[in-house]
Amino acid sequence: MIIPAVIVLAAAGGAIAQAGGEPAAAGGGASIYNAKCALCHGQSLQGGGGPTLKSAAFKAKWGSAGVDGLADFIARSMPPAADPPLEVGTAKALASYLLAENGVGAQPADGQAEASSPALAPAPAAFVDDIYRAAGERLKAVAARLRPVTDMMLRHEAGDDWLVWRGSTNALGYSQLSQINRSNVGRLRPIWSKSLGSSTNGIGPLEHDGVIFLHGGGHITALDALTGDTIWKREDKAVPRGLSQPRGMALYGDALYASTVDNHLMALDARTGALRWDKVIGDKNSLTSAPLVANGRVFQGGAVCFGKGMRCFMAAFDAKSGEELWRFDTIPGDNAPGAESWGGAPASERGGAGVWTAPSYDYANDQIVFGTGNTYLVNTLLKKDPGKPEAALYTNSTLKLDARTGKLAWHFQHFPGDVWDEDWAFERMIVKDPRGSGRQVAMSMGKLGVLEALDIKSGKYLWSYDYGIQDIITAIDPVTGAKTVNLHKIPGEGRITKACPFAAGVRNWPATSYDPRSGVLFIPALDSCMEVTIDSSNIAGSVWKVTPRPGSGNKFGRVTAVDLRTGKTLWENSRRAPEASAVLATAGGLLFEGSRDRWFRALDSGTGETLWQTRLNDTPNSFPITYAVQGRQYVAIVTGGGTYQDNFVAHLTPEIEASTGGPALWVFAVDGGDDETGRLSWFERLWAAIRNALGLGA
Repeated sequence: MIIPAVIVLAAAGGAIAQAGGEPAAAGGGASIYNAKCALCHGQSLQGGGGPTLKSAAFKAKWGSAGVDGLADFIARSMPPAADPPLEVGTAKALASYLLAENGVGAQPADGQAEASSPALAPAPAAFVDDIYRAAGERLKAVAARLRPVTDMMLRHEAGDDWLVWRGSTNALGYSQLSQINRSNVGRLRPIWSKSLGSSTNGIGPLEHDGVIFLHGGGHITALDALTGDTIWKREDKAVPRGLSQPRGMALYGDALYASTVDNHLMALDARTGALRWDKVIGDKNSLTSAPLVANGRVFQGGAVCFGKGMRCFMAAFDAKSGEELWRFDTIPGDNAPGAESWGGAPASERGGAGVWTAPSYDYANDQIVFGTGNTYLVNTLLKKDPGKPEAALYTNSTLKLDARTGKLAWHFQHFPGDVWDEDWAFERMIVKDPRGSGRQVAMSMGKLGVLEALDIKSGKYLWSYDYGIQDIITAIDPVTGAKTVNLHKIPGEGRITKACPFAAGVRNWPATSYDPRSGVLFIPALDSCMEVTIDSSNIAGSVWKVTPRPGSGNKFGRVTAVDLRTGKTLWENSRRAPEASAVLATAGGLLFEGSRDRWFRALDSGTGETLWQTRLNDTPNSFPITYAVQGRQYVAIVTGGGTYQDNFVAHLTPEIEASTGGPALWVFAVDGGDDETGRLSWFERLWAAIRNALGLGA
């Protein structure tokens, strides 16, 4: 939950230090597991993003090691990128619980684990003088300049500000800024950096009127975008060390909207961090995506529905009061349309269809469009006919809902019967059809590396593009979009099936970027395959292992530019290190991206040539953004903290160190004075001011 105390430097003229240890081991093994492990391994140890921890295989491997042996492994390795690592007492309580759940030994009662370290002593009182007061007043003035965010600002491609997760409500991940461009990007330099605390990454910063907002390191923080100085900071106790936070937040009016992994949705005063409202909107699932706010409503999806009977959802709330307006379950109930697609399985045996990323907004029709993930309950899909998985609505689908009522306008299921964990849960880009039909379309690429375009009004299938790595789908009907699956790729009990790509996908949470001027899509890709089998003792069913793809030359990372008007690849960069960040295209002819080996780059978006690169302190595991303040353009990215790749693909490149520290924010700009080094001319500044006044961005 969220601790209500807010640390406000500007408003109070001084900072109040908040101190505390990690979530107490005294909570017992079950409590520790729920706080630190359930997000990846499931509420019932059934597995999910991480493997199952309750199985015959687990018992055989760890039963003889005893509490001490398992605790030693946990303390050294889990959770990934934990900083600092778990204490011995905490690890022993967790190990005892896991072994007891597998029928080995006895679990200590709640409260019998060793206590964690005592809370830190209060910091000494700050020395308050005129310099200290002036610093507070300066930051207070920065926050006071924040303008209310309007729908007009949100619906255009990002300009001076980066107001939503992918820059605009149509989720293109594209910026109109061109001050940093091909001619001067070689002089890009770090301006400031800031450590954020202990957590994993996947962080999507926002920026508005010179203030950066982040949710990471166990805090929601507002920073001066020019200096990195903290304006205010709010502690998020839902993020214990080693766990993740939702990938972003949203700005609307004078409020900042944030969700937490323990199912809170909040509205904060953007200038001070003061709480406006706080609602618990989920139960056993978790919130991992940024909210979207448009037309006075907050839209938030629920994910991590790994267990049987767990339903993910999309819900809408009043932006001012937090009142829930409607809720749509992404797994239909027994009497709802779509229930028949589960092969007779009761609601208690269905699950999944997580909403892992924020929706996009169709302002023309006052509707939202979003995607869902797979079911995870593979045994349910194969129960009726092991050779023909059930479709399982609304998994792997694009859904369009009326933003006022939550009524389903249409749906399209991209990949029915997914038993490989190749979901279609990522950003939905709303654009004019690059193939020239004149329609507005919703485009999205799933893990298979197949991108599909749907008519935004009707949901009618229009066309597909296949990246070329997957070998599960053999044909796509050009009229309906129906898929023909290679039956030899369907995994079975007791046999190993080889398939491409690996379950992490050709693409995953690192988002694509689309240039609406050229019709070019930029894709951060992983080149890999897997061995997969079915284990009926595992609640999720499928068990997989990543392998190199034959013919890849053991180059696992790719950045590719595809002209969607023709479907042709314009250029491709292949490298050994897998991609770690989302990609960001700009009107300056640049594409920003980062890889697991700590390199952050600017490529020529027309040719793929590397124009600038720098090696950072840690992996750039996040969503890069760009913004402009006082006539100067900046680029920002968060490094460190670790992501799913440290679990799933790290052993493909054992020479590359996994992220070891907490996340840090890096901000770059072109050094020096005027035009040639990246500042706007007087005319460009005037034109930007006019466009901002009209709500059109830079």
